[in-house]
Amino acid sequence: MKNIFSYAFLLILAISISQCGSKGTTIEGTIDNAGSVTAYFDRTGLDNTNQPLQNIALNSDGNFSFNFPEGLDPGFYRVRLGAKSIMLILKGDEQNVNINADLATIDKFSYTVDGSPLSQDFQSTFAKVMSREMDTNTLTAYVKDSADPLVAQLLAVSAFNRPNFASIHRSVYNRLSTTYPNQNTNSGYLKIVEQLEKQYARSQATAKIKVGEPAPDIELPGPDGKIRKLSDLKGEVVLLDFWASWCGPCRKANPKVVEAYKKYNKDGFNVFSVSLDGLDARTKQRLQTEDQIKMQTDRSKERWVAAIEKDQLMWDGHVSDLQKWDSPAAAQYGVRSIPQTFLIDREGKIAVINPRYDLEQQLIKYL
Repeated sequence: MKNIFSYAFLLILAISISQCGSKGTTIEGTIDNAGSVTAYFDRTGLDNTNQPLQNIALNSDGNFSFNFPEGLDPGFYRVRLGAKSIMLILKGDEQNVNINADLATIDKFSYTVDGSPLSQDFQSTFAKVMSREMDTNTLTAYVKDSADPLVAQLLAVSAFNRPNFASIHRSVYNRLSTTYPNQNTNSGYLKIVEQLEKQYARSQATAKIKVGEPAPDIELPGPDGKIRKLSDLKGEVVLLDFWASWCGPCRKANPKVVEAYKKYNKDGFNVFSVSLDGLDARTKQRLQTEDQIKMQTDRSKERWVAAIEKDQLMWDGHVSDLQKWDSPAAAQYGVRSIPQTFLIDREGKIAVINPRYDLEQQLIKYL
């Protein structure tokens, strides 16, 4: 009897040791409405280079399973189905990762990931961004300060990939190199950060408008023909906003500006909107007569006024010379694309260039 108990104990111990020492990783799941598509499992880099590791055809129920007996190294991976992908962030100790998704909604981050907390964090954060439960200011703060550095790294590369976000990437890299000093993507990410910083520095060096310098005055007519001057708002914190009724990104950004105006106008915040509606010289050349030019200019002005009303841009500071890209005001501020914004402090100096994604934070600072 003693030998039987000893044998049973040794068997249980052997199984326990075997399970604890398991290095294998399985990535499996179900993709609804995928048909007979083939699923690929790739290792992916921050520079969009991808290394295919395995592929498998989904069965009739949409199930798939990738097995790696030796486990997977820490890093970024993706399950790829046609043009759509599910991103995974693995620390290297995951044994079973389960994914459930619908092919039609993968690009909205409407799927679940179990067995990989970092992948789940990345998915749930982007799902909140897509559904507008999380605004850009909240996402910025989360990426810079709160998210696991690996999650923050992928979020930053995915959402903040322009030179004016270089400071966000530097903050993420500093946390990443401290928390994960041996992470194999660190050196590649550092190159990305340094390149963004160089691009931003070059853009600042060639910019006509620089932080700390006085904001050049703008004096233009409003929709009612009355002349309005930017300098008349000195003493307030002013958002100088170059936009147009035909600019989709401008119109999408307007609700945030309206929200900020309602919230902080009583504290001394105002908006001065310069519209690039109208006709530039290139457009006028395509028209045959002065009457046609006048008619098209009038229609453009009507669209400008209608956009002000529709977007509920309730401040008085609306001006335009209706010259589109030929506007001297746009040239004076080096505006070559819109939306373009400048935050001006109470002394009339440029405080922040293009505070589109952290407007409220900057307002709090300068108000």
